[in-house]
Amino acid sequence: MGAGKDSARAAVYYRFQDASGRTHIVDSLDSVPQASRPHAQRIEYQLQPEPSVLQLPRTLSTWQTFGLGFVAALLVVFLFRRLPGTMRLVLRLGIIGGVILLLGGAYLGWMRRTTGQSSGALASPSAIIDDAKSAVEKMNARMAAEQAEIKEAEQAK
Repeated sequence: MGAGKDSARAAVYYRFQDASGRTHIVDSLDSVPQASRPHAQRIEYQLQPEPSVLQLPRTLSTWQTFGLGFVAALLVVFLFRRLPGTMRLVLRLGIIGGVILLLGGAYLGWMRRTTGQSSGALASPSAIIDDAKSAVEKMNARMAAEQAEIKEAEQAK
């Protein structure tokens, strides 16, 4: 993308007009024709070091997450096998369903904690969906602000 003294903190662009009066914005002074360089304007955008709201948790590897899921499945099977035979099937399934819901809520809560969205131990799928909607709204607002800055820079000729 942009180049500058510190590309992690700033994006540098150059604006110039060609012989026909058309405005161009490029990311390198080398892209500006030699004849237009004295009149090229340097545009620098300071990038804020925002943490990404879409970043996945990095505390566990894929294999560790798989292992946790596998252990949870084994726990469910173990509980199902250890219940007395006299219990009705509906009660067995209800208990197993409750354990699955509890483990799922704990996993979603862990995901929200590691991404900084919440500090709760449990979360529902709707909370994850709300987090995603919020992230999209923030990204759209940020893109609209950047588009407004670009349009303002083009009009400032």
